[in-house]
Amino acid sequence: MDNANVIRPLILEESANEAEALASALRNAGYAVRYKYVEDAEDLQEALENQSWDILLAAQQIGDFSAIQALGIIKKSGKDIPCVVFASERSDALTVETMKAGAVDLVAEGSQEHLLLVIEREINNLQERREHRRCKSLYNESEKRNRVLLDSSRDPIAYIHEGMHIYANQSYQEIFGYDDLEELESVPIMDMISPDEQQSFKDVLRSISNNEPPEGTLEYQAVREDGEVFAATMEFSRASIDGEACTQVMIHRKSDNKALEKEIEQLRQQDLLTGLYNNQYFMEQVQLAVDQANKNEEKYALLYIEPDNFKNIKDTLGIAESDLVLSDIAKYIQSVFPEEGSQIARYAGTIFTVLLSGPLQKEAEALAEKLSSGIIDKIFEADGKSVTTTCSIGLSTITETTPDAKKAISQTEAACSIAKEKGGSQVHVFSVEDALASLEADKRIVTLLELALKNNRFVLQYQPIVSLHAEPGERYEVLLRLKDQDESLIMPADFMAAAEQAGLMNDIDKWVIKNAARAILDKRKMGKEIQLFIKVSADSLRDPNLLVWISKLLQAARLHGDSLVFEISEQVALENLKAAKTFSNGLQQLHCNMALDHAGKESEDLTYLKHLQLKYLKIDGSHISNVASDESQEIIQRIAETGRENNILTIAEHVQDPTCLAVLWQHGVNFIQGYYLQPPEDSLDYDFSSSD
Repeated sequence: MDNANVIRPLILEESANEAEALASALRNAGYAVRYKYVEDAEDLQEALENQSWDILLAAQQIGDFSAIQALGIIKKSGKDIPCVVFASERSDALTVETMKAGAVDLVAEGSQEHLLLVIEREINNLQERREHRRCKSLYNESEKRNRVLLDSSRDPIAYIHEGMHIYANQSYQEIFGYDDLEELESVPIMDMISPDEQQSFKDVLRSISNNEPPEGTLEYQAVREDGEVFAATMEFSRASIDGEACTQVMIHRKSDNKALEKEIEQLRQQDLLTGLYNNQYFMEQVQLAVDQANKNEEKYALLYIEPDNFKNIKDTLGIAESDLVLSDIAKYIQSVFPEEGSQIARYAGTIFTVLLSGPLQKEAEALAEKLSSGIIDKIFEADGKSVTTTCSIGLSTITETTPDAKKAISQTEAACSIAKEKGGSQVHVFSVEDALASLEADKRIVTLLELALKNNRFVLQYQPIVSLHAEPGERYEVLLRLKDQDESLIMPADFMAAAEQAGLMNDIDKWVIKNAARAILDKRKMGKEIQLFIKVSADSLRDPNLLVWISKLLQAARLHGDSLVFEISEQVALENLKAAKTFSNGLQQLHCNMALDHAGKESEDLTYLKHLQLKYLKIDGSHISNVASDESQEIIQRIAETGRENNILTIAEHVQDPTCLAVLWQHGVNFIQGYYLQPPEDSLDYDFSSSD
């Protein structure tokens, strides 16, 4: 039998006889039909949980159960099942209502030929969508293999075009002693081969360009950036990047220590504090789950777990002891979920995630409830002190319609946020209603943002940055607010995510820069020279045209670049280090300054700073609020010392009271900023002389 003609319909009809009559009509049309008759919501729910189906054929009303209710259940299941509704009377109004509810068509009862044509169309469309998902899954798997090969390979790999490097993975950079790819791009590969072997190496490259690559591997004496010579076993092959022909060079590094290799691989996957999986590995597993669900082979549940009061725990115990509590919470989470079929990760900070394979939603919900209720009774001890906590848990399912891992996580995170908004210490399951509510809220915010850009409905506020050592000059941080329709102010936390998703951050950043420049010019007319700190988003950082736009703005305003300090967060810098380096170098040419915000939040290793031309380092506010702890003091001291060693001025942000000033002074921090000085204000009139 031709499997292409096998269809599995769910039939919602008045009686089993009528369902069989419809199935017979499909058989007469050439289909092999394996249908299930359903008559109410319970039947439909059970059918969806136990098997996959191709189409729902539903009468408009069966007793108290309507086709529109059935459509809602299908939507909630997350399954890709087209729904055809048939009614005794067909009208435009009824057709629109039914299709708005999610039906693909409304067919009049008795119009069998029309119904069969609609079914044929929708089955074909369904097969195309499934094939698309399958191809997307294969593509993702291929991309992943390439990414693993190139970026995660311990073997050094590079791509060469006309003797120059166009790509090299981290292992290749390390073996030759280069810090980043930019340095390598200007180095001919010939310069990395011992002079007495360069002619032989050139002959090999020439033979490759003539489509005659050498077989096997070749031995060369390679030269590191510092001049050290080492033996390299190289393998050459033809390749292409972005459609451009090039040569792949692979240097083999073999290890006989299998135990060491296994340990290194385990460390790559592991969060060192808790022993759970780390974010990177977990997201890879979620994407694999999405790929499997798209093939309709597996069922998965995803949990997003966040302790409700961990900031209080950290304030009470300090950083080191609160880390012990976090490890204990991780162990308790592990004890709740079955060892087989569970992948548990420390997703970020105090947030844990769990990927469950196989369970129905009810089973996953029961485990989540068990964790939520069980953690209430747990007492965690550290440094002789006892603390308790509760947790908010978001739960969602990964289905064949889940597009990717990022979307799966965002839905689960949204469910956790709803659990927190309801008071915490509970589980919330992500629903279609949540998705629609989130979509409507985002649409409203995006509309407000677009109107704000068009009609100048943004507001700038300013917070002073004051020297602890009588450093001359007036400095302010620029803070953005959005006006609602009732003239109330919306804080960035409530609109930035929507702005990023809508691709508006570049325009918003330019609005801020332009209006900050006007504020500087207004103060200049009053005889005041000020310096403004302006936050720059990741989208703007990656925009190659932003530096040109800033240059034209400075020229048009007759403004010196030193009046502006462009500020990026540590996280954005680490995730976009190459773009951050290019941006900082460009700002230096424009005589503008650059600041790094939230230093010490994402990484205690500050070696990445050598790539950036920085004037200011802003110490993350979490270390300022926990200044009484030894750990925070050590981080503050290290950042301050790094600043002095590199001629970078340091700023302590979020200073709320004077208790931390002695520590900041002792460690040589240059500036402070926060509510202790002044909350953000609309005007630029702080009395800096009173702080001298």
